[in-house]
Amino acid sequence: MSHVFSKVEVVDCPHDMALIGKLARHGEAYRDHALVWKLFPGDGAERDFVFRRINGAPGRLAYYVVSARQPQSVPGLFTVQCKPYSPELVRGDYVRFDLRANPCVTRRTEPNGRSSRHDVLMDAKRSLSGECDAASVIHAAAREWLASRAASWGLVIDGDVRTEGYTQHRLRNRQRSIEYSSLDYQGLARVEDPALLSRALLHGVGHAKAFGCGLLLVRRAS
Repeated sequence: MSHVFSKVEVVDCPHDMALIGKLARHGEAYRDHALVWKLFPGDGAERDFVFRRINGAPGRLAYYVVSARQPQSVPGLFTVQCKPYSPELVRGDYVRFDLRANPCVTRRTEPNGRSSRHDVLMDAKRSLSGECDAASVIHAAAREWLASRAASWGLVIDGDVRTEGYTQHRLRNRQRSIEYSSLDYQGLARVEDPALLSRALLHGVGHAKAFGCGLLLVRRAS
């Protein structure tokens, strides 16, 4: 069964501007998370979609969404354009990829032996000595994170990778605070395992998928 690929835009004058403002007080990523969930109502349903905020029309919030369910219209809030999504790629294809990821590593550093996640870029920055080129070391750490995981997504990275938009997010609500980082990757890759790649495209990769990370986008390289 194919999934659904959707482009979702918040309308020019949403009926409930107060709601959007209220959600944004907890952080932009929390606002995005809560708005996209409105496309998939259902008490107790597990998240079966991944999404990413994109540049829409001036002044508009917009998102790409890949979902197992058809998103439901929300009059007065969204316009939604949908199409079936069933990627068909073969081994040896070259693709341009675009990914907003949460690059982190898990380590056992707590006194009780529990594991915790660490921001890859901040890890690299803390390891710098006075004579290092900080930008080069941090870029190398970001690329190594991507290259070490690409095989599990069915890809082999080919050539240099562009990184941009590094952001540290702090989300606040009454129950807890959530902190994570995001980084955008673009580059060229070769398809090594189409089945793994299909799974990655449909279900996302890495952590923080609930907050707009992990949606892997590809197109065949011309």
